[in-house]
Amino acid sequence: MASSIRQNIMTAVVSALANITTARGYQSSVKTCTESIKHWQEVGADQFPALFPIDSDEAKESFTFRGASAQDMKSTLTIVVTSYLYSRTGVTSGTRCDLLRDIEKAMMNATAMTTISNVLDIRPVRVVTDQGTIENYSIHDSEFAIDYTYNHADGG
Repeated sequence: MASSIRQNIMTAVVSALANITTARGYQSSVKTCTESIKHWQEVGADQFPALFPIDSDEAKESFTFRGASAQDMKSTLTIVVTSYLYSRTGVTSGTRCDLLRDIEKAMMNATAMTTISNVLDIRPVRVVTDQGTIENYSIHDSEFAIDYTYNHADGG
């Protein structure tokens, strides 16, 4: 059985985020990128920055009148990328801003995403930070919305 569109999107997301390196023109070099989230205290010092993308909520609606072959449903999938940074000096603002920018750049320019014909749009929604509550660490979520279409008979 073929992978779901949702799974294809997540594969493209993980691939795009795992490729964030200074050698590829980014400001950061991601050391860990996996859908298997860990508590920030369980991440080894050599694994930062660490990214944990997850497919979160999904809103669905009729896109066109239902037909046998039409892409008649539209779904908006929320992707949340949880990011962990560590700094021995406790100053994470510059690194955090660079990583936030790199995550958005990777998501908005994900070549693998453009090969999924059903994807209509990708857009950043918001960023939520820990507001500096954990000394020497910065933890933040970058949220994205991805619109895609599918046939109701196949599911998303």
